[in-house]
Amino acid sequence: MKILEGINVSTSYGGRIIHDSVSWSVKSGEIYGFLGGSGSGKTTLMKTMMYLKKPDLGEVKFEGKNMWQSPLKTQNEIKLQTGVMFQFGALFSSMSVLDNVGVMLKEYSALSQSQIDEISMFWIQKVGLKKESATLYPAELSGGMKKRAALARALVLSPKVLFLDEPNSGLDPVSSRQMDTLVCELRDTLGLSVVMVTHDADSIFDILDRFLIIENKKIAFEGSMGEIKNLKVNPLQELFDMRKNSGK
Repeated sequence: MKILEGINVSTSYGGRIIHDSVSWSVKSGEIYGFLGGSGSGKTTLMKTMMYLKKPDLGEVKFEGKNMWQSPLKTQNEIKLQTGVMFQFGALFSSMSVLDNVGVMLKEYSALSQSQIDEISMFWIQKVGLKKESATLYPAELSGGMKKRAALARALVLSPKVLFLDEPNSGLDPVSSRQMDTLVCELRDTLGLSVVMVTHDADSIFDILDRFLIIENKKIAFEGSMGEIKNLKVNPLQELFDMRKNSGK
């Protein structure tokens, strides 16, 4: 079942075309990747599904509903069914980890502060942070801890779709693989659909169920790793060769 779908979507910035009538679909419960070179518009395309960039043309659908043409009430309902982890965390510097994670519950629920703190603490530990980190502020966190705190905040409303923008950027190799493992565990235990922009070769090969590749304003490929490796002209051939040479 498709949870997200783009149909003939075109986007631009200041008259410069970024995507020219592209289509894609994300299945429920899969980890789906947006791949492409720097400046190809991966994050821009993901933003069309996050109400951050309205397409010039085409439709973006969430569970069959036209996201950008739906009534405001429906749009707000869709927003609350998605969670976003931004590339650099985007944590509020003046708030503790506990308060950062709980901010969405404070804004969009009628729960008491003690209930908000309890739920927030659950998610802080669910993403692999220690209980003691809840009282820390963003400036006191490592890069990996910031990402995990941002991930906890993205999950606190129990969304159906989790958007990840470069979840491994700035992380060392061990932390990157730990993040991949965590993303897979969250998908498996929570039944999430995950949409991620990534450049990380190991993530591309190891955790993506399907992906698209953006090239020259079009989608050059959409499918699985098994499907792309059989193509005569493989857009990821360089990555395949790198993995082979490294013994993976």
